[in-house]
Amino acid sequence: MPAAATDPLGGLSHDEAARRLKRYGPNRLVRASRGAAILAFIRTAADPMALMLAAAGAVYYALGERTDAYVLFAAIVPVLAVDVILEARSRTALKKLAGVVAPRARVVRSGVQTETPTADLVPGDLLLLKEGDIVHADAVVRSSSNLALDESQLTGEAEPVSKRPCETPGATADASEDSRVYAGSRVLEGQGFAEVTATGERTRYGDLARLVAEVGPRPTPLERKTGRMVRWMVGVAITVSALLFVVRMLGGAPAGKAFLYAVSLAMSAVGEEFLLVLTMFLSIGAYRLSQHGVLVRRLASVETLGSTTVICLDKTGTLTAGEFVLEEHLPLGPEMSEDALLEAAALACEPQAADTMERKILAHCTEHGIDVDALHSRWHLEHDYAFDPVGKHMSHVWSSGDGAGGAQRIVAKGALEGIIEHCDLSQADFARAESANAEMAGRGMRVLAVAGRDARPGGFNGVRASDERGLRLFGLLGFRDPLRAAVPEAVAQCQRAGVELKLITGDHALTAHAIADAAGIAHSDDGIVTGAQLDSVDQPAFEALVRRCSIFARIRPEQKYAIVEALRRAGEVVAMTGDGINDAPALRRADIGVAMGRRGTEVARAAADIVLLEDDFSAMVATIREGRILLDNIQRAFLYLVGFKVMLVSLTLLAPVFGLPLLLLPVNLVWLEMIVHPVSALAFEGEPAVDDVMRRPPRPPSAPIVERPAAYRAALSGALLTMMALALFALRLRDGENYARSVAMVVAVVGSLFLVWAEYAGTRRWWRVRAPEQRRFWLVIFAVAASLPAFMLTPPIATLLMIRPIAPADWGIAILAAAIAVGWRAFGTRSVSPSASPARARR
Repeated sequence: MPAAATDPLGGLSHDEAARRLKRYGPNRLVRASRGAAILAFIRTAADPMALMLAAAGAVYYALGERTDAYVLFAAIVPVLAVDVILEARSRTALKKLAGVVAPRARVVRSGVQTETPTADLVPGDLLLLKEGDIVHADAVVRSSSNLALDESQLTGEAEPVSKRPCETPGATADASEDSRVYAGSRVLEGQGFAEVTATGERTRYGDLARLVAEVGPRPTPLERKTGRMVRWMVGVAITVSALLFVVRMLGGAPAGKAFLYAVSLAMSAVGEEFLLVLTMFLSIGAYRLSQHGVLVRRLASVETLGSTTVICLDKTGTLTAGEFVLEEHLPLGPEMSEDALLEAAALACEPQAADTMERKILAHCTEHGIDVDALHSRWHLEHDYAFDPVGKHMSHVWSSGDGAGGAQRIVAKGALEGIIEHCDLSQADFARAESANAEMAGRGMRVLAVAGRDARPGGFNGVRASDERGLRLFGLLGFRDPLRAAVPEAVAQCQRAGVELKLITGDHALTAHAIADAAGIAHSDDGIVTGAQLDSVDQPAFEALVRRCSIFARIRPEQKYAIVEALRRAGEVVAMTGDGINDAPALRRADIGVAMGRRGTEVARAAADIVLLEDDFSAMVATIREGRILLDNIQRAFLYLVGFKVMLVSLTLLAPVFGLPLLLLPVNLVWLEMIVHPVSALAFEGEPAVDDVMRRPPRPPSAPIVERPAAYRAALSGALLTMMALALFALRLRDGENYARSVAMVVAVVGSLFLVWAEYAGTRRWWRVRAPEQRRFWLVIFAVAASLPAFMLTPPIATLLMIRPIAPADWGIAILAAAIAVGWRAFGTRSVSPSASPARARR
């Protein structure tokens, strides 16, 4: 692909990028399925209620009841319309959410670095690659610094692959393999600029690579449970309806009438609303969280939030601001000068530092009289040794500008424990260094040690172990990362909610302890453990330490994974925070992986379930709160459906059993379906929290969708409504079947409104419940209530529904009967609120 219009310094212009996007199309590895819209339509059209309406309409038509048949066929439209509207609302929420969390790439456009959705990358774009990035297009490296990539997803080889700039400026076709990067690989270290050569399906591995960040939503455990429940209900409804059809036929009923009776029973029993409500609540809940700076990448995490028992916290940027200030430098030893320490600190950084901490070091050196530019003019960087995650240090090899006979020097910085392993120290110097490090760490500082030496005769040999041997310890640098102001209150809320917090950090134990104290994280005096201690114990002791301790210091990434695994084996529901490439396995293993939006690498964000845009722990607490509220509202809607469905099925089934005429005809069931769909989906979604939402223990993940006592109360309310409606139906048959049906429908419709209020109030006394403030709630309630007089007083509709106006006294009797059937719940219970349940045994 041509690249002639690419400015190697300024990248493409915005206009040229737009033209190329139009020419080459979006950078997507997989095209959207052309049949996706058709399949979605088929799934919606296959609504069980719509299919049964069509069947009943066909029977009416065959029996010559053309008007009833047309009514039932017409009723398919509003039934499907409700499904389409609710489904569209869910899809809109998910589409907006997907747009927010879609991966982005850093490119140079018109000479300015900017972020763009990866779908907008075009051939010729100048792509900035940094540690932790996933490469979203094939490209040729134009400039680089210590750039190495992981191409194992593409090649199967786990070894890092070093990359160097293409030797021929502007060339793309002739670039060597070690100058090419491919979509699907990830940057392990270093940084560079690469010119995009192919996008989308035209990439070398376009038909194989599947970026984690582009994986679509998948069914959640709660969705699967609900789906199984709905399929069970459908199966039972069809089986019982078929049996009743046979029984009615054997009893002498005409085939058409027997079939209509069977269809009516199936229509009343099918519970497709459960799955529809669940999907919509989860989708909209995820979108609502995104508006608060919390991006939910997987819907499963929304439901799991209500069950979280342990949060494993990173310190930097989560509890603290993540904005290090170099507050103190301390030369070690009377013979060590401040200038010598600061010069060594400057040489321990990259000349053009990209790392925030290194920029702070260079600025601090300049403020204290070190001419950093002059220092870099005297010394030239020859080689650097990357960060060692075990020794927690890195080093640079420099040479003076005097040619082959010039001096050479190596300078290292990192954790004191790792640095002193490479130093020649006396016992007194060692004790002095340890004491100074402990004193600074005890004040909540993050401490870096600086060491170095000049080359021996013959220079450095390029072997790290040899080059870093025999270093001289220059001193310590103390960084301050202030605690976020909102953290103590957020920690307190979490712990009041029964969620245990564990601080896991690579910092010194004393630093971690100081931060934990300041944040208010509960811990015992012996609840601090280091990575070295974890390495020294067997597996049972390891798991015991993980369960008992709350502060983990000097922890390596692989130990994070082991800690999460141990907690999960102990039965905890674990949320894990992280931001780096090496955190990805632990984020994946946790029940909820939480990545930092600002500091987090793209690999960490792709592996996580939730992304905190502001890297703020208080947002995590708000997320747990929203997750619990969401579960409460799902349970309210489900309990309402339980009560309503019990009433529908019982009224349909029991009227003929007691020798009464069919109370609920298919047209009446359509009316009630037009009530249950919007009420269950709209009346409860978005309701505010109950008072104890963050003062109760986490919900056990093994708990049923709704607690049995609550389900029994809802079912009993539906059964009592059935008894009241059937009793009044039987008593008023002397006034005609249509009149009796009208009285019974008042009981059913008004009773459904009492059910709404009963589930809204939960276990609280009705008169102590604050009235809902959402306009949507009252619009739905008013529409349902108004349907009764409106349908009765409109002759054509009344004729179709086989109802008619009733006397005021019967209005009063029917409303009173509905109130009695549900009103016994007005006094509340002593049970826990909707999603709470007894906490499982804690340690």
